[in-house]
Amino acid sequence: MKRKLMVAISDVTLIFALALPSHLAAQEQEGEMAITSTENPVPLINQPLVPDATRPGGAGFSLTVNGTGFVSGSVVKWNGSTRATTVVGRSQLKATIFSTDIAKAGTAWVKVANPSPGGGTSNLVFFEITRPTSSVALSASSVHAGSNPTSAAVGDFNGDGKLDLAVANAGSKNVSVLLGNGDGTFKAPVNFGAPGPQSVAVGDFNGDGKLDLAVTNAGVSILLGNGDGAFRAPVTYATGNSPSSVAVGDFNRDGKVDLAVANSGASNGVASVSVLLGRGDGTFNPAVNYSGGFGSLSLAVGDFNRDGKLDLVEANFSTGNVTILLGNGNGTFQAPRSYGTNGAPTSVAVGDFNRDGKLDLVVANLVNNSGGAGSMGVLLGNGDGTFQPVVNYGLGSNPDSVAIGDFNGDGKLDLAVANSGGYGNPASMKLLLGNGNGTFQPALEFVGAGSPNPSSLAVGDFIGHGRLDVAVADGSTVATLLQPPLVSGVNAFLPASLMFGTTQLVGTISPVQPVLLVNYGTLTLSITSISTNGDFIQSHTCGSSLGAGSSCTIYVAFKPSQGGARTGILSVTDDAPGSPQTVSLTGMGTVVELAPTSLSFGCYFACHLILGCHCYCSGSKTTTLTNVGRTALNITDVMISGPFSLGNACPANLGAGQSCGLTVGWQRVSGNGEISISDNGGASPQTVFLSGTKQCSP
Repeated sequence: MKRKLMVAISDVTLIFALALPSHLAAQEQEGEMAITSTENPVPLINQPLVPDATRPGGAGFSLTVNGTGFVSGSVVKWNGSTRATTVVGRSQLKATIFSTDIAKAGTAWVKVANPSPGGGTSNLVFFEITRPTSSVALSASSVHAGSNPTSAAVGDFNGDGKLDLAVANAGSKNVSVLLGNGDGTFKAPVNFGAPGPQSVAVGDFNGDGKLDLAVTNAGVSILLGNGDGAFRAPVTYATGNSPSSVAVGDFNRDGKVDLAVANSGASNGVASVSVLLGRGDGTFNPAVNYSGGFGSLSLAVGDFNRDGKLDLVEANFSTGNVTILLGNGNGTFQAPRSYGTNGAPTSVAVGDFNRDGKLDLVVANLVNNSGGAGSMGVLLGNGDGTFQPVVNYGLGSNPDSVAIGDFNGDGKLDLAVANSGGYGNPASMKLLLGNGNGTFQPALEFVGAGSPNPSSLAVGDFIGHGRLDVAVADGSTVATLLQPPLVSGVNAFLPASLMFGTTQLVGTISPVQPVLLVNYGTLTLSITSISTNGDFIQSHTCGSSLGAGSSCTIYVAFKPSQGGARTGILSVTDDAPGSPQTVSLTGMGTVVELAPTSLSFGCYFACHLILGCHCYCSGSKTTTLTNVGRTALNITDVMISGPFSLGNACPANLGAGQSCGLTVGWQRVSGNGEISISDNGGASPQTVFLSGTKQCSP
């Protein structure tokens, strides 16, 4: 094997061919030294592109693509077409983009292709052709997949140039493929068997140019794609204990896509990451396990020390940190290094948030170190495989998953976060717009983005209009949050609907939900009035006019006058086409107040100097039901589940303003359950969550 050595002497460049021993030929050096290996690697693109967005109708420009595994002959693909490419180095390319490429609004698909031998095509990164805005508006809807969807990924599975979704359904033990129509809607799901899927990732594992799927379950299953949206029967490979997340990359740089799997369970007290090297034909070598973090729930790939070799990062829920495994470039990894996150992370993503050419990390901490509301943690990279201390952004809820993208078209990476609610806040999807220096603005919240159990985010332009949208696998459906198209002239936009997902007690006011009014046009918008009707109230910051590209906030709250489903309208009258713009409002009122709404039981050891050590267990506990309505409440049924028993119950008829107690006993067995109360008070059945933990024998 030979390596080219370039020595600059005055204006003359001399090229020598040096024969190297095999153990040195596999090592890459910085600077002008480059290795000619037998196989070219599969490249990887980092986010963001530079620039990663531009206005439609502008002049052509030079696009900088940063990443790993670039070689002589690497080319940038723009919507599948090759653009003139200059190889700056193994981690950077420059490509010429024409004015005709950006003549109208849309989203370009950018990839890098390496030549054979080996070689292959990189991951997909989006380039937005849009006008930047100071804010983002999203309209929520949902599509049905299988039972208990836990993970979603995007890709063009039938080759029609429209983004599709692959959804892992833990409940129905299959993967749903939803082919996109290109307008934000999807065809009915087609299901493909996969035992107990938890996480899904996309890659071309057999090099045929058709996307395949990797799914974690008891191991990791491979579903090879036919290129028409259909997939073959799964082939499963063993991994470590309780695999939770899968990522793809060419870890030994042989031009064949490999897999890395985070294992949330430990084997013989040792946590691990499983690496399965690909054979290039859709099959994989047996897993090799490397020491990793405990309770790892998420895994991502990047070159954190800029040596041209792919590294791994895990988010470790059990130990409250992220673990870095630096790659050796031959498919093996070094001993892990850990960095605290000030919380219990469930998701991790990689990007260059301060645009210094060094990869950074962001994690979703489900809770903080004290067990309170979670946060987003940002760890800026030093470029040598180490990271600065975490900076946390509080969200006032429990974030489950994080994804990155430029959602407002300003050229700065933003964060999308799925939140399961809690601490008095409903489930939501939040956006943290980036400042471009590694810091982020206060979160924008979009309530009604699915059920209270979001677990995964997928980002892509599902409409093809130049704005990134979000799909959320939320445990019951797949919620789609779509941005509006940008049109010329004055255009005010509001989301089509707003849902107050948490049942509200009659006569009380809910937390507000902010609604963004965005002027996407080039002229000032004149606002005549903003109003609500029904059981909804509003305030706003809009004034009588809104400049081009600007936004203002309307704060809407729900105050039900009676139990049951309540509806209303938010109306904005202005001089934009289609005025008045309206948003449908929905909420659920109830006259049934439960306090508390959850009961916890447990056994614990306690020691006394004289009495000695004993195991103490919780006794019975009571929740109180109050009828705050003006008429009698008819209670038709009270049920209890789990290792719990119900003592005194409420009467069948509870007068206005009256209360009753529901006493719960615990059978001293670990498990969860609930009290379910059926009545005519609105939002029936009401529930009280029950949990019991037996940590010692009474």
